[in-house]
Amino acid sequence: MKPLSYTKFLWKSSNAHGIHSPFVYNLVTKCFYSGTPKLYRSKKHLPVENISIEAANTLHKIVSGIKASKLYVLGNKADEATKILQASGEKANTQPWFFSTLAPIPGTIDLAYISGNDTKSLLLLLEQILPNANSKTVCVVDNIHATEATEKAWEAIKENPNVTVTIDTYYLGLVFFRKEQAEQHFMVRPFTNWFTNAILGVRNLWGLI
Repeated sequence: MKPLSYTKFLWKSSNAHGIHSPFVYNLVTKCFYSGTPKLYRSKKHLPVENISIEAANTLHKIVSGIKASKLYVLGNKADEATKILQASGEKANTQPWFFSTLAPIPGTIDLAYISGNDTKSLLLLLEQILPNANSKTVCVVDNIHATEATEKAWEAIKENPNVTVTIDTYYLGLVFFRKEQAEQHFMVRPFTNWFTNAILGVRNLWGLI
């Protein structure tokens, strides 16, 4: 986590009460603010090395909230993400089923996870998701604020003509292909506590001065 980058994110982000899209409001309420316990309490409990505990717990909240069972994992962290998704699915009792060319999933996928280091690789992975996605599919993009290159890739993903809704949770990016919805982009805190809410309340008061 880059302290300055994360501070900027917090200042611009909102919780469920700052969201005016019914679809996104319902999603973040079910995923982030439903009281789902964290899957991992400390780094030593993580089964992988290069996915942060915050990203792993955010991913678990998403899996639990949408009851994702049909999964598609692509990119340079596919093995690590698969381990997290398997553990999350078992905890949430969703019976995860991973898509592959050898074992295609009937219908469309519930959740895709893509990871890469630059715009080209991530946009190519995004295109692979599209034939198996629908308006309810959540495409999770790994660690969008890790480097300047991944931040540029995230901006390029937001501009993709197939993408209509995105949610920046800082640790992960969420992408939706909802043709029935106007283009909207959100920054949402996946974790909340009274202290953070109190500090960020100053931002709202500042806007009234």
